[in-house]
Amino acid sequence: MTLLRRQYDFVRGTVVVLVWGGLRGGISIALALSLPETPFKAALLAATYAVVIFTIVVQGLTLGKVASRSLRASGPST
Repeated sequence: MTLLRRQYDFVRGTVVVLVWGGLRGGISIALALSLPETPFKAALLAATYAVVIFTIVVQGLTLGKVASRSLRASGPST
């Protein structure tokens, strides 16, 4: 974001919305799938999928509230 701020003007609160809406867990799932075959791999995969699905649901259902709070916190637009 620091590098992008040199080129673009961001409304205050943009970073909050980008971070809250952008976490999806694809890397976590890929890493869990790349684990070697061990007795714990199935449990780790299940836990990883559960956390990713939970975050998708929670973040998806609350993104509107986060965005509206971010916009209110940024004050009136100029």
